Amino acid sequence: MLFHQSDDLTVYNADLLDALPQLAPQSIDSVVTSPPYAMQRKSTYGGVPEADYPEWTVAWMRALKPALAERGSVMINISPHVRGGMLSDYVLRMRLALRADGWFEHDELVWVKPNGFPAGAKARPTRSWESVFWYSLTPKPWADPTRNGNENTHAPGFHRAAAWNHVGKASNSTPPRANCRNYVSVGVGRSTSGFTHPAPYPARLADWLMKINTPDGGTVLDPFAGSGTTAVAAHANGFKSVAIERDPQYAQMIVDRYKSVTLA
Repeated sequence: MLFHQSDDLTVYNADLLDALPQLAPQSIDSVVTSPPYAMQRKSTYGGVPEADYPEWTVAWMRALKPALAERGSVMINISPHVRGGMLSDYVLRMRLALRADGWFEHDELVWVKPNGFPAGAKARPTRSWESVFWYSLTPKPWADPTRNGNENTHAPGFHRAAAWNHVGKASNSTPPRANCRNYVSVGVGRSTSGFTHPAPYPARLADWLMKINTPDGGTVLDPFAGSGTTAVAAHANGFKSVAIERDPQYAQMIVDRYKSVTLA
């Protein structure tokens, strides 16, 4: 089950319901993940029927609870599909089921995909965004939305001139940062790392999400780790990471990809 362990990366090659109980209590500060969508990519994940998806999600989120830090958060990237002209309601039912199981849903963040693939019916606009739902077990999770925000030079008490000393050099005075907005625009591009997966998502998206709710030096979990995008983004931000991946081929890919960036 334990596939790899180093100072900053732990990889489990197992089903997440077997791996999650192995995690130390309250050892995970944040979860950033994109689970398999209902009955999508069946060749890789076996597929989860739409009718079973809420119960399936509640089961793995419930198994996660002991490992999640007291103020830890879970970010779930997911999007419903259209079948027979009807937008599926499995995501809506998942949200209601998680609330009923004791989870606080704090926000629906939006991933805007400016170059999203032109899929779908010709009679409807091209779908160019996906949801990221933010959950925790507390009404006040740890969060710092200023990490993704811009410098706020109009903040009360900040003066641009005060940021320079009398000899024209920059001082330690820096403007505060404003809170980021609840959406991020990240293009969907092909992997240039050589490590591919049938359900990839951009490292920039994982980076943006984990910055919001992972404290300095914290640990980020991806229970559907795929090719290790979340782990790579965690390393770039100085976070530790735990990856769970049921396919041994991709578990090895996570280790190889992580080494390729940490040893570069």
